[in-house]
Amino acid sequence: MDGDPGYQLSASTTADGVSIAIRGRIDIANVQRLREDITERIGDSPSALLDLSGVTYFDSGGGALLLQLRQALGDRGGSLEVTRSTPDIDGFLRLVDSDTLIAPARAARDQPGLIERLGADAIEWSRGIDEIVRFAGEIVIGLGQALRRPHMIRWQDTWEYMARSGQQALPIVALISFLMGLITAFQAAVQLKQFGADIYVANLVGLSIVRELGPLMTAIIAAGRSGAAFAAEIGTMKVSEEIDALAAMGLDRTRFLVTPKVMALVLMLPCLTLFADLVGVLGGLFVANLGLGIPAQVYFRQMALFMSFGDVQIGLTKSIVFAILIATVGCLRGFQAKEGAESVGQITTSAIVSGIFSIVVADAVFTVIFHEW
Repeated sequence: MDGDPGYQLSASTTADGVSIAIRGRIDIANVQRLREDITERIGDSPSALLDLSGVTYFDSGGGALLLQLRQALGDRGGSLEVTRSTPDIDGFLRLVDSDTLIAPARAARDQPGLIERLGADAIEWSRGIDEIVRFAGEIVIGLGQALRRPHMIRWQDTWEYMARSGQQALPIVALISFLMGLITAFQAAVQLKQFGADIYVANLVGLSIVRELGPLMTAIIAAGRSGAAFAAEIGTMKVSEEIDALAAMGLDRTRFLVTPKVMALVLMLPCLTLFADLVGVLGGLFVANLGLGIPAQVYFRQMALFMSFGDVQIGLTKSIVFAILIATVGCLRGFQAKEGAESVGQITTSAIVSGIFSIVVADAVFTVIFHEW
């Protein structure tokens, strides 16, 4: 190599291995070249002895060099020993713990059997059910206290959560609902037009939007927006130990953190559902009027003849239950956060997935119940 490397190297073969004496500087700038020179001098010898008494400068690059050489020789059954050095180098090397800097080989772990995995999953599932039941009990008690003592409700926080989960969700709810009504009407028109039953598009759109799609799609949007926001907010407070501070001050976490969120979503989700029903019906009218030539008066009259206020009540009942599920799951996932920002991201994702899953299951239960009635 060209240029002065900043060090001189001399090597000799002894009974214990290759003895190498280094003079000059060992720093980050020349450590790569020095390693190549030392490796060339060592060759196939299993062990090496280093004389560093002539080194005038030694930094972290030299420490990394020694660790790399020690690991390389150790991999082939050899060793590296520093025979002589300066007091400064000795002090630096005492700060280096090679056992922590060189990762040990991981011991192979036996994979658990099928029975063991099933048992672990069953125990984890039972713990999750127990936690859900306990938390649901806390919410019931908190809502009961709020109804008995309205003056103890944190109304300012409740209004703020109502604005976040209600007013700020109107644009996305309007867009999704209009598209759902439009898609439903278009798909129905393709089939009904073959039989000259275009007018029944109003029946199908009205029933599907008011009883099923309106509450369901609005709840899914709320799970993605409000449920995730609740989980992230409480999870961040848990990570920053604000939850522990509330407990240390003797404050009820349910009253301060959970009740305002549950009440806000219970009040706003039915309103969003009614708004989604209206916009979805207008989406169906768009297809019926422009695609099938059905006047708006005929469309709404046909819908009124076929539907009743009971259909609207069914959708509103679903939305109230969906709101309780979304808020409960979001808050519960937030309290399950552990340490670190990664945990907050995980519980936020879990809140969305668990919320949507609970919504779909509840909707299936409602469908069976109302069908039997």
